[in-house]
Amino acid sequence: MASRRKTKIAIFHSGFIYSGGGERIVLKEAMGLMKRGYEVSVFAPTVDKKKCYPDYLDKVKVHTFLPSFVDRLPYRNAMRMVVSSVLAPIIAVGFRDVDIFVGENQPGAWIAFCVSKVLRKPYIVYLNQPNRVIYPRPVDIKYGWYTTNKDYHFLYKLLHLIRPVLGFLDRYSIASADRILVNGGYIGDIIENVYSVRVIDAPAGAEPRGKGDKVYNGSIRIAGKNIKKPYALITNRHDPQKRFDYVIRAIAILLEKHQKVNLVIPGPFTEHTKSLIRLAKDLNIEQNIYFTKAISERSLQRLYRNACVYCYPSPQEDFGLGPLEAGAWSVPTVAWNHAGPTVTVENGVTGLLAEPYKISDYAEKMLMLFRDKKLRGKMGKAAFERTKNQFSWEKHLDILEKSIDVVL
Repeated sequence: MASRRKTKIAIFHSGFIYSGGGERIVLKEAMGLMKRGYEVSVFAPTVDKKKCYPDYLDKVKVHTFLPSFVDRLPYRNAMRMVVSSVLAPIIAVGFRDVDIFVGENQPGAWIAFCVSKVLRKPYIVYLNQPNRVIYPRPVDIKYGWYTTNKDYHFLYKLLHLIRPVLGFLDRYSIASADRILVNGGYIGDIIENVYSVRVIDAPAGAEPRGKGDKVYNGSIRIAGKNIKKPYALITNRHDPQKRFDYVIRAIAILLEKHQKVNLVIPGPFTEHTKSLIRLAKDLNIEQNIYFTKAISERSLQRLYRNACVYCYPSPQEDFGLGPLEAGAWSVPTVAWNHAGPTVTVENGVTGLLAEPYKISDYAEKMLMLFRDKKLRGKMGKAAFERTKNQFSWEKHLDILEKSIDVVL
């Protein structure tokens, strides 16, 4: 008897040029769906394996829509995104054997829409946020994307010239999807209001790992640096929108209170990193701040495992995976009582939410966890249980797989 053909899924994403939450979600989805028996291919306008989760990209091959000669042109990432979007109806011919498409953010949603309509096959959209070119957050307007990626900053400026047309295409490609999944309840409410659609809550997750090591004493060696405990940890990209400066200033306050504490900031350096290093020097605390540069996934998990406190200072984040990844190691989080962290952190239970954007209150919340081992242990345990029960990758995949089955 012939075996049943595997369902073929194509996932379209905006690009893989840095290690961000959106990129992590796509790669974890692809690996999870393949493990469940689906045949999955991932496509994006642009890919940089050195800068975006090299460990994961060894397991998930990401294809690009355009030939490699484009890489020699200036603003290649922006060009790839624009040309891939324009040619989306034409490239549909290459996906005739695919059963269903998943468009992750823009232009992933637009490409999925075009390919779906040409081939008359279903597509699902997954959104972490509304299109930020059309609906930028205040922090995006203030900082732009220059330090994140010059190509994206250029693209942001360019597309503003056709914003009305882009807005129509964005709305149409999302509203036409067979199902719309969103990354958490906070951003889900915003997306429903912006696009006048009904959404399915499918928050990202983390793999429950257990209890961390001794976090108050000793040291660990990461990327050639001997990191002394106890330390706080930040794992976001080095972008001004993430506001690492809040935590650096909070560390200075803790040191003034004679609290033994350090701060670890992993991740590839950007132009913004220089200003963070300068701030630490100006505050005379550079010896307490560890910048590790890019590290492996294994080293990242060691940092989570040995952290005393996880810090999430981004002021207008749509969701944020960090608190869940920290919770997977029983590490409580300190964040602002606003936006995405109100979903991923249960205030007073799995961590503490400070008054936006009062650095003295943020520092006080950190101090509570550094000084009170019993409180820190209790919140860390609760963070682990909440991650395992409500925000695991398996739960995320269950929701995605159910949507695929229903649509098919």
